[in-house]
Amino acid sequence: MLLLRTLLSFLLLAFVPLFSSWADAQAAGGVQAGEPTFRIIRSVSGSKGSPQGGRFVMEDPRTTFYLPGDTKVIVYFDWEGPLGTHHFEGYWKNPEGKAVVISDFTFEAKQKRFGGYWELSLTDGTTPGMWALEAHVDGEMTGTHTFQIVAAPKPAIAGGNEPQALTPAQIYQKALDSTITIVKLGANGEKLGKFSGFVINNDLIATTFEAIDGAGSVRLTLPKGAQQQVSSVMAWNRWQSWALLRVATGDSPKLRRARPSSWHVGDRCFFLNVAQDGTRTIADVDITGTHKYPNAGERLQLSNVANLNASGSPLLNEYGDVIGVIGAGTVPGSVSMLTSRFGTYASSLRTRMMGMLALPVTAIAEDAGTSEVQFSELAANGQFVPPLGKTDVIGQGALSLRMDLRPNVSPMPQDERYEFSRADKQFAVFLLWAPKEKLNGQANFKIYDLNNRLLLTGKPAKLNVRANNVGYTGWQIGIESVPAGTYRLDAVIGEESVWRTYFTVSD
Repeated sequence: MLLLRTLLSFLLLAFVPLFSSWADAQAAGGVQAGEPTFRIIRSVSGSKGSPQGGRFVMEDPRTTFYLPGDTKVIVYFDWEGPLGTHHFEGYWKNPEGKAVVISDFTFEAKQKRFGGYWELSLTDGTTPGMWALEAHVDGEMTGTHTFQIVAAPKPAIAGGNEPQALTPAQIYQKALDSTITIVKLGANGEKLGKFSGFVINNDLIATTFEAIDGAGSVRLTLPKGAQQQVSSVMAWNRWQSWALLRVATGDSPKLRRARPSSWHVGDRCFFLNVAQDGTRTIADVDITGTHKYPNAGERLQLSNVANLNASGSPLLNEYGDVIGVIGAGTVPGSVSMLTSRFGTYASSLRTRMMGMLALPVTAIAEDAGTSEVQFSELAANGQFVPPLGKTDVIGQGALSLRMDLRPNVSPMPQDERYEFSRADKQFAVFLLWAPKEKLNGQANFKIYDLNNRLLLTGKPAKLNVRANNVGYTGWQIGIESVPAGTYRLDAVIGEESVWRTYFTVSD
């Protein structure tokens, strides 16, 4: 005999909207005909769970349940949908595909995202096999979650304990105890930027490749305040954007890797952001999507933007396990723009390439080996993008379709952009010099592919700008000289890069 208990309250939890404009459109009836009204974000099943902080936390997510060891199945859904009163129905389907019970209720959604769960009690008479809970809202089928019931002893959990969901406070402390502050230093000891990392194994720190890219050395501050300086790396991948550093971590605990493929779109996760005063604060985010980028591989898309200083922080699931690394970019070297004063592309790169992305932890090598490679060797081999110097001599830099070169008019870029096509035929590089001291020398530009190979060098232009005055330099570049692709362009004085941007050319 099947004993079914459906929670009368069918707990519905309101969430903070991710995009208020979408919610407003839905509230106004802005759904196109033929499109689903409700979008399922995720579904999860388990035998233990509870509401925590406006969400439902499944303490033992799984899809296989055992008789007689398990006494119930909980199935939880997250949806996005229009505001207002809706009618919900849940169809429990047995292994034959028959709906054995239908439970319905009404609920007023006051936020565009809401979730709920049903409980199915298990008895000795429950039929083993593949079951399903089919959810309907306002007559629309909004998702099906399948699970298996097996008449067999419940297998022992490795280590003797089932994973336990942690509170946000516990996750914050767990992350804090293992998170490292990384200061990137230039060849002369100048500060190039601040990043984060974490203890991933005994005496081994994981971070983004950007934290070491172009560095002469890095200074690491461990959780208890001890500092160490290193100038070598154990393992790295500049396209996937990760690096492993050998450091004496002492009693700083290592963070456990989450099981591969144990995270899904819609999952709740956490990382430590960095406030303006340098303190670390916990950020509660969702995985909103995944995407595979050419060369760079898979990235997890997150619902919140991280501060640049948090790049390299661990992304943790609800059990405190690492599922990814925050801020892993998809364009090698692009972080050098974010740490400089200029770069029109900077704000979009922060969002598109870094701040909302995380690298799955499965991409990082399990074993770093024993041999270290010096940063200087990586620089010599073209693995590093050189840091920018003398950026204070630049008042403005831009790429555009053309420049205004009329007599008696200050030169200015016209139709500024960073994406060009063959039909454009040419584009312009424009620099406005505003030095505080007299500037003499030769300016030029160099174009590199994303593997740091030099593609094109411009014609040198003479510089002679008095202190606290302005000067202008510009070049026209024929599109035919640049194959289709994405490139880095450096403005240089002599051999030193003083301004940088990225651009694409398409056929």
